[in-house]
Amino acid sequence: MKLMKSLLLGTAAGFAAVAGAQAADLPTKKAAPVEYVRVCSQFGAGFFYIPGSDTCLKVSGRVRADYFYNEPLARSSNTTSTRARGYLALDSYTATDWGPVRATTRVYVTKDSGSSATTTLDWAYIQFAGVTAGRIATSFFEFAPFGGVSFFGGGANGRGSDYGAINTLAYTYNAGNGFLATIALEDGTERRVGMLNEVFNPVAPNAAGYYGGIYGATSSSYGGHVMPDIVGRLEYGGSWGVATLTGAVHQTRTNFVSGAPLNPNGPVAEMDSEWGFAIQGGVKVNLPMLAAGDALFLQAAYADGASSYTGWGPSNGIANATALGGYDVYVDAYGNAKTAKSWSITGGIEHYWIPTLSTALFAAYGQFNGGTVYNANIPVPVGGTPPGSYQDDWAVFSIGANVKWTPVRNLLLGAEVVYQKATDVPTNFLYPTTGPGAGRQEDIWSGRLRVQRDF
Repeated sequence: MKLMKSLLLGTAAGFAAVAGAQAADLPTKKAAPVEYVRVCSQFGAGFFYIPGSDTCLKVSGRVRADYFYNEPLARSSNTTSTRARGYLALDSYTATDWGPVRATTRVYVTKDSGSSATTTLDWAYIQFAGVTAGRIATSFFEFAPFGGVSFFGGGANGRGSDYGAINTLAYTYNAGNGFLATIALEDGTERRVGMLNEVFNPVAPNAAGYYGGIYGATSSSYGGHVMPDIVGRLEYGGSWGVATLTGAVHQTRTNFVSGAPLNPNGPVAEMDSEWGFAIQGGVKVNLPMLAAGDALFLQAAYADGASSYTGWGPSNGIANATALGGYDVYVDAYGNAKTAKSWSITGGIEHYWIPTLSTALFAAYGQFNGGTVYNANIPVPVGGTPPGSYQDDWAVFSIGANVKWTPVRNLLLGAEVVYQKATDVPTNFLYPTTGPGAGRQEDIWSGRLRVQRDF
């Protein structure tokens, strides 16, 4: 038995030795090296090298919940509403001999009360050697820092120019010492707020001497886009704050090139294109003597035939409760065009009580001065002036306050309240009760609660 056991153990040892020798003669395959993600700190926190490339990438996002109160002016308007929104952003840099090449994009999905979820491209652009191409988060015309004071942006909800994302092709020259100069071509179709045409379809006068046609106003359709908006920006910044001066040129081109005459034998209305412009100045002054992060914001804008640049439009969204109207150009029955004049001024101050708790106060005032509007279906005396006309003039004063608390890093809890007085200021009323608003004033209260998490 012992002999048999010894033979078996010896045989096994022999096989093991032979197998080991043969294995030593076989070619070996080394395990592939593991490529770990490396931190890329030269472009800021949160960037890492994409494995296998020299491009640095940052992935970030935001989740936001808003709860609104808007004083209704009609039974069909919501008094309370909600919004949920989710953001996802990618930001990349690649170092080159010409400087860094940046490509960045952000999209968000929004679900508002009573509506389906919508997806929006917030921005998507490339920056290289001073050139910016694509869709940017904010027009180069805007004084961007002010939007951070109010949740609603642009001062107390819409009277300051606070336009969002827009397609652009721009070049920025950095002169050093805080001086920047930018020239941009921006998509003018996104700045369209409308045109208003007088419409008159005369027929033979009746026995009373009245034409039986319709005399009124209708929103005209735009012609094809020819010229982008030309935007210029000068900026100077330092430890004290930042100051900007911006300007824009805007083309209004209509499909309405001919129309019915005021009288059967009168001239034919014709209009091709009108050019408008806007100018804006803004300043942010840091107030570290009060507390770290404190700042004062002021901005003012004026526009002629470019109402979007002062925050006016066909639906101004006054606290999401009413729309006062507004256009770029008013065209009479003879084809004579009148550009709308508008202006706005906004200001605000933000104070940090402690690094995680701040309060902001802000106010705004704006006026819109448009053209004459005529009511439809009004009999027109032979050789007379159409009755029922009114001047498309409005004014809005706004004031508000908010409080923001950041209990933990990148988590914002905030509340805001805004009061607005919207005033119709007619200057050419024949029958004041026929105009929308007819000189009435509207006192509007609104509020918002916000919960926001950035990551």
